[in-house]
Amino acid sequence: MQKSSSTPLPLLDVHLPDAPSWLPLAWGWWAAIGSIVLIILAIVLRIRWKRKRHAPKKAALRLLDPKFGSQSPSSAMELLRQAALCYYPRSEIAHLTGKDWYAFLDEELGREVFIANEAQWQQALYKKQTSEHASALVEDCYQWVNEALPPAKRRKGNIGKH
Repeated sequence: MQKSSSTPLPLLDVHLPDAPSWLPLAWGWWAAIGSIVLIILAIVLRIRWKRKRHAPKKAALRLLDPKFGSQSPSSAMELLRQAALCYYPRSEIAHLTGKDWYAFLDEELGREVFIANEAQWQQALYKKQTSEHASALVEDCYQWVNEALPPAKRRKGNIGKH
């Protein structure tokens, strides 16, 4: 028997292909990234919009808060009117006075608070001495700002018509 030569053949080492890279991304990944960016942008814009919308309410509540200072009923009513003007059109609010103003406040609150105390309000607004009901009247203003602002869906045409 003949002896065969057992010399190895001159072969090169095995070269594996490069691992697939992340770039360039497939269109599905770009769509997912774009969707995430749009959702984050929408959330940020919504938060900014809400903060801006609720800023007048927060400022009015801070000024009307009985813990941080005592307001007179006339200054509380002035602050209430300013807060209402931030949310309602000036053409619908500015001309309201007396019973029409109190009716508007009660209509937006959903219960009679201001018309029931109309005599007390008229007395407190135009009297220099402090009334014994002053803190209750200021508390009514605080409640109105807290519960009625910002307004829900608007009902056109009913403001001041009673």
